[in-house]
Amino acid sequence: MSFFRNMTLERAFIVLSLIGSLALAVTGFRTKVELNELAMHLDEEVPKVANELQELSREYSSLHKAKMGEGFLGQKNVESYIRRCKDARGAEIGQISITHSARELDRKNAIFDHVYLIKTQNSETTLGRRNIVTFLRELELKSQQMRVTSLQFRLPARGRAKAHEIPADAWLFDATCTSRQKKEA
Repeated sequence: MSFFRNMTLERAFIVLSLIGSLALAVTGFRTKVELNELAMHLDEEVPKVANELQELSREYSSLHKAKMGEGFLGQKNVESYIRRCKDARGAEIGQISITHSARELDRKNAIFDHVYLIKTQNSETTLGRRNIVTFLRELELKSQQMRVTSLQFRLPARGRAKAHEIPADAWLFDATCTSRQKKEA
């Protein structure tokens, strides 16, 4: 106790320095423990969260694409959707004729298959396979409901090739697309 009885300014600084260094040591130890826990969680949890975020992002993209591509409910809107797709970049197939028919699949749930037969309107207008395929890809890409169920390429009458010849890339096409929809009450 003689240490505290003869307390000088230098001794007070020594005591305060010891108390401060002990406080800093405890704080440093706690921070190191928290850092180790965070590093452990980083290694374990972050890959899981990243994968979950990636899945949710894909699901969002899919739902957003479905919402944007399926802004049609009535038959006129489906036909205008088909006509918009024919003018897509890379397709540009010109005039087409669309024939619509509906077939009831399930009366209880009011589910119908709407079948669209799409043809080139003029038999003189021929298209490259890439244009036709791009058009059909656009139909399916922007809609969750529309599916190409049949495709037939035909040579125009003036473009008939002999058996040993390769025809030019000038085709007419008949595509059947099906849209399964539930009838709104």
